[in-house]
Order: sequence, then C-alpha cells, then structure tokens
Amino acid sequence: MAGEGEKQVQGFNKECEMKNRISQSLKLSNKLILTNKVLLSLHLLEANIMDLEDEIMETVEENPFLELEFQVPNIRASKKKAGENSEDVMENTATRARTLRDHLIEQIYALNIQEELENILLTLIDLLDIHGFLTMPTFEIADEFGFEEEKVQKMVKILKNLDPPGVGCENVKEALFMQTNDPTVRLLIENIEELQSDPHRLMEKLGISKEKFEESVKKLKALNPYPANGFADSEYTNYVEPDIFVIESDGKYSVFVNDIFDVRLSSTNVYEKLMQSGDEKSKKFAKELFDKAKNFVDSLNRRRETLLKLGKKIVEKEESFLKGSRTVPLKISEIAEEIELSLSTVARAVSTKYIKTPRGVYPLKYFFSRAVYSSNNGKISRDEVKDKIKHLIDSENKKKPLTDEQIVEKLASQGIHLSRRVVSKYREELMIPSSSKRRMR
Repeated sequence: MAGEGEKQVQGFNKECEMKNRISQSLKLSNKLILTNKVLLSLHLLEANIMDLEDEIMETVEENPFLELEFQVPNIRASKKKAGENSEDVMENTATRARTLRDHLIEQIYALNIQEELENILLTLIDLLDIHGFLTMPTFEIADEFGFEEEKVQKMVKILKNLDPPGVGCENVKEALFMQTNDPTVRLLIENIEELQSDPHRLMEKLGISKEKFEESVKKLKALNPYPANGFADSEYTNYVEPDIFVIESDGKYSVFVNDIFDVRLSSTNVYEKLMQSGDEKSKKFAKELFDKAKNFVDSLNRRRETLLKLGKKIVEKEESFLKGSRTVPLKISEIAEEIELSLSTVARAVSTKYIKTPRGVYPLKYFFSRAVYSSNNGKISRDEVKDKIKHLIDSENKKKPLTDEQIVEKLASQGIHLSRRVVSKYREELMIPSSSKRRMR
C-alpha cells in the first residue's frame, strides 16, 4: 500500500511539473507576443511618413492577409523646407535619403550595451537639433526623462565617439575640435570669432607665419561645422512630407494625420478554410501570418491615434503661434502627461515628424524647447533667451561692452533668472566673443 501511495504521489508530482512547464511556456510565449507587438508599434511610431510608406508596401506584398487601398488625399504636401513659410500648396518632392538618426541607430545597436543605457542613447539621438548638436544640458535631460545624470553623461561621451565626427557636441566649436588634433588649427578654432572679424590681427596676435596661417585656415575650412550636413534630415538637404496637417477654416483648426494608404485585413474566408484543413503545418503558417497582419494593422491604428492626439494638443497649446505670434515653449513631459502617453512614446513621435500649419512646415521638435524659462511675459524658450542676449549685446556701448554678469542683471530685470555660466554658454553658442574681445580700442 505504501508503495502504491508513493507511486500516486510521484505521478501527481510529475503531472504538476508538466503543468508548470506548460504554464511557463505559455507565459513566455505570451510575453514574446506582447514584446513583438510593442516593438512593432514603437518601430512604426518612430517612422516618418516616407519610411512608413515603404514599410507598408513591403509588408502588404509579403502578407496575403493584408490588403491595401490607395487614398487620394484631399490635402497635398508642400514642397518646402522645414520652417519655410508659404501660402502656396504644391506637390511634394520629398527625398528618401539616409537620415542621421538611421545612421546613429545602426551604430548603437552594434554596441551591445545594457537596455537602460541603450534607451538613454536613443533618447539623446531624439534630442539632437537639426545640426546634429545636443544643446540640452545633461541635468535637464536627466530631470526631464527620469534618468541618472551620471549615466546620461556617460552616454553623451559614447554618442560623441560615434560617426559622424562632432555629433552630440554642444556647438560648432566643440564639433570642430573633435575633428582635428592640429595645435594651430585648434588655436584658430578657439579664436574663431576673431578669425572671422579680423584674421590679419589674429595672425599677428598668435605669432604665426603667413604660410602657416593660410595652411591652417585651409585645414579648418575642410572640417565639417555641422555633423548633420549631408544627411536627409539636414536643413540644407531635406525636403519633407508632413506627417500631420493643420487646416484653418473660419478661425477654427482641424488636425489630420497624413494617411496615404489604408491598410486592412483581407477577407477571412481563406484563413478560416486553412484553419479547418487537416494540414497542421499550413494551419500554423496561416496563423502566424494572420497574427502578424492583425498586429500590423493594430500598430498602424495606434500610430495614427498617437499622432492625432499629439497634433491636437500642439494646436491647442500653440494657437497664438498659428495666428502669427511667437511659439509657446512646450515640454515633452507635460504633453505626455496631458495626452496620457509615456515620455518615451511622445519623444519617439516628436523625433522625426513634421507638421504642416497655415504658417508653413515645421519639425515637431520646433515646438519643444530644450529649456523653458519664466519671464515677466510668461514662459519663453532658450532660443528666445538667446535672442534677448544678442539684442542686449547688439545695442550695448561698444566702448563699454556688457559683461556676462551685467547681462545676467539686465535679464533678471525682465524676470529671467539665469546664472552667469548659462549666459556665457549661450553667448558662446551665438559665436559672440567675451566683453574684453568686443571692446573697441
């Protein structure tokens, strides 16, 4: 009896073990399916409209459970550079060249680093401006996206070591420094403002012979001041097709997502017949294709809903801009909270998309300031602060130019409170020399 009982217990244990294995296998399978769905959704969300069209055509061609209907849009894309104003609406002639983002992402995936660090790097790429510079300070990035600043700083260093040289730098000077070890060329870069205004005086000041000076200037001119030059997303090379349209009618604004193709599941008759057949191999293959088709359609719909939410929120926040005033600087974290989406989702949606407004075509990044400051007239962006600094310097007494500390005081009187270090940083980004170098003799 004891032996019989032991056998029953062993059998029960084996059955439990088998059920546990099956349960774990199902959990792993469901997790994999969920992961694939999420990855596909993020992939399609990151794609701009041009890349999306290619993706749709390729996927529909490979999957018999998808059908495609071309929609003749009632809104035409404009053949204008990003940010260029025009009332004319013309045919789009968008380039499909390789983007800086694509180039960098390929290098990141080859690094084989931890997922957390990879996410930080991908976020840094999304924060690059049209020149390929990272102008947002690491402490702001850490605060905005909930990263550890030390890890952000570490990833910035890695980003700067990627190709093209200079990517991820703060400004032109740093980007040029990254491209040369020539001590004389580096001296010229350090004094680039004076080189532009009075090269002969600089040559005498540095004690360089004319031949050496001209040779170094030639080397300097061979460097690339803007890392994004030559890529499809450079402001000098790109014609864009908007992902979002804003149409004004009788003072009211409507938002549309640029949907050229309508992708849907084809008739399920063929699928049902295959699933009823006795061929297990065919049934498995059909189910895999059908699930992929359904996931693709669902992901496209999620992309459309996300861009529509984002477009409507931008219109709501930027109505004064649409009517001809200045932009209201937005923060990704605030918009993500208001439209109930994750920070990373909104960052991905913003990174490569363009919006056509009654005032022209703009990258979505245009509305999201790298820094937002308070002033007596409400919130202003870092670009507006830099404009104010430039205006103060342009109107200063050239015999007694303003020091950075005096600029801090003048900005404070307008309700804009910055440290001297930040003012100095912004002045350098504007390629404006220090007060001692601006003083007229």
